[in-house]
Amino acid sequence: MIRALNHLLGGKFSNTFVRVNTVPLEILCNILREATFVSEALDTSSIYFENRATIVQLICESMKTKNSLSLVSKTFHYAMENYLYEIVMIFRFDYVPVLLQRLRSIPAGYQSPRGHLCKRLDLYLGIGTVPYGDEAWYEGGHTLWGLIPACPNLEILMARVVCSAATPHPTATWNCPHLTHKALWMTIAACCAKTIRRLELYGFRIRIDRVEVMLRYLSKLEACTIVHAVQFNPSEDVYDDEEPKMYIIPGGRCRASMFLADDWDYTTPSGWFDTSTVSEFKAAKENSTWPPFVASTPYILPCLHTLRLSRLDLKRMNQFDFPRLRHLNMPCSLNGGNLSRSWGFIPDSVTHLTYAGEDSSFAQIINFFPYLQFLVLVTELSAFPESEYTTSHSNLEVVELATWENISKPLPRIAEILVAVRAGILPKLCMIQITRPWSYDDAALLPFRECEDLGVELKVVVREEPVFRFMSSRYQNQTWTTLSVFFLAMVLHPECQKRAQQEIDSVVGPGRLPEFSDRESLPYIGCILQETLRWNPVVPLAGARNLVHRRATPFFGR
Repeated sequence: MIRALNHLLGGKFSNTFVRVNTVPLEILCNILREATFVSEALDTSSIYFENRATIVQLICESMKTKNSLSLVSKTFHYAMENYLYEIVMIFRFDYVPVLLQRLRSIPAGYQSPRGHLCKRLDLYLGIGTVPYGDEAWYEGGHTLWGLIPACPNLEILMARVVCSAATPHPTATWNCPHLTHKALWMTIAACCAKTIRRLELYGFRIRIDRVEVMLRYLSKLEACTIVHAVQFNPSEDVYDDEEPKMYIIPGGRCRASMFLADDWDYTTPSGWFDTSTVSEFKAAKENSTWPPFVASTPYILPCLHTLRLSRLDLKRMNQFDFPRLRHLNMPCSLNGGNLSRSWGFIPDSVTHLTYAGEDSSFAQIINFFPYLQFLVLVTELSAFPESEYTTSHSNLEVVELATWENISKPLPRIAEILVAVRAGILPKLCMIQITRPWSYDDAALLPFRECEDLGVELKVVVREEPVFRFMSSRYQNQTWTTLSVFFLAMVLHPECQKRAQQEIDSVVGPGRLPEFSDRESLPYIGCILQETLRWNPVVPLAGARNLVHRRATPFFGR
């Protein structure tokens, strides 16, 4: 705190003890902002090489710090109110109802709900060993359970939702997307069109034509990643009134075919939300429409610099103009043929490209993008025709040969690249990188000496574990963390433990354990449970903030 104050006030307080009550509120707000701000969390200018795991860890640490500072005093609480909900990150579905209530509530002294302060929303559900009920998805997933409408100033939306019904075992890695109602895309277009700068969606089965309609509205969008965009397939999709009602997951050698169906009728609520909230979810599914749109083709997204779509409909995408596009992730399935200058939405200025396809040779790829500096070739999903080099490429510096699942021999691609280097086609190439999810056993066969003689570094990199697996191990083991908080509270306040034990002995007796039927007869135990969650919450949602001011005698000394 002193260090931050010293920085803001030009070093005047380097050796001085400062009383918080004497610091003007505006300066105190700046100090707390300086101490808890994670600049990478709201930066959308360069995300191509970002370390997602590190950023998530920094955000979570910052959220814990914000929550702790807000509990110091009323002054600190008021100073932190602007920043407590600036970034919201959630890993368990059972926190969503509480979070929704908090985002809709209006803090004292403010005119707008807390959700209006939220700039980044991260939602990671069903990751690892903490699934959630799929019935909740069909009840309110089409608005992300009201979280999107509650945050009208949202700048970054990152959501990864795993379909637990299609995962037969907690350790399974099936990549099955959710059957998603069009109301979700309409809600994003209606609520975030003028503010959203980064959009990343994983696990949402969305028709590619609706992706393109949604993109028209997002005029501030800088980075977009949508995985599981699909085209209508009559053999797998069952539609009713243009809405997906059933998705057939084809079977294989190790599993039978599965059916995902959106048959939620709202007569039996899931139990997660109150009646009025469920009614809102139902109305959104029945009444959502696209906002008015008057612009004509080409639809210009002037800020978009990073684009990744799992599927492209080239005829429809040609309606767009991306003048600042620099980072492009090309899909492995193209509807429209190989690389062609008729693809008007792809500018010549692309500098970073991830490509997976079967129709274009290495020479065609580099000739199509004259300013390309970094090229990633997904070798297991690609089949490259033989190259015929005609002109040199003066900007390409790095070529990465990447694989995610299957073993794909990189030697043919390396040989082809070295032919281009010897011919002077790639004068600036300095590195060929082989990226794999495990160690490469045949490293001795790689042409390290030949690459060195040509002035090109040949590098083998083992890909780290996915960031979401890291999330599940670090941020979802929250039951044990809550128990640890309880043990700490009992050690610090033995009088509370003694009174709780007396209540259990008087109601339950020594012959059995408490049951749910005893809950109404154990009010003090219930209060301890609630206070444990409030005192040091596992996820810093600040869910019981008002109790700090209303309760005269807190349980654990606050």
